[in-house]
Amino acid sequence: MAFWSLMKFALSGTVALALTVQLAIAAPDGRASLEGISAVRVANYGAPSKLLQQRDEVAPIVGELNDLRKKRWRKGDTKMRCYATVFLLAANRQVAMFRVRPDQIVERPVEKGEPSYSLKLTDGDLPRLTKLLTEIPAGRKCD
Repeated sequence: MAFWSLMKFALSGTVALALTVQLAIAAPDGRASLEGISAVRVANYGAPSKLLQQRDEVAPIVGELNDLRKKRWRKGDTKMRCYATVFLLAANRQVAMFRVRPDQIVERPVEKGEPSYSLKLTDGDLPRLTKLLTEIPAGRKCD
């Protein structure tokens, strides 16, 4: 009888540990994954925006951003000049906002009082979003 009690205890501890590790990998800084996104609005600095609402256009961009959020971000804002802005929308409600440059991304808070997060980008981090940004009008007064 004691053997089975010990096995249950060990198994429950293993499951709890596995769940904790999985949650830590999925969201190292506590931010929830991006879910329920129905549209993406994207624009280069000072240029008109483009609204994407088709699932086959929205899903890959949200997937790239979710993959990127699994990395270790630095808590805090990074000052940028001539950046692109990406808004993620659920219905007509803004869920997330990112400022993107080729070498840097900043996730700005939607709600007041929430922190910003910054991350240095590497080649290949956001291939679909990068392609989309080259297809829309370039930012004004950006060299």
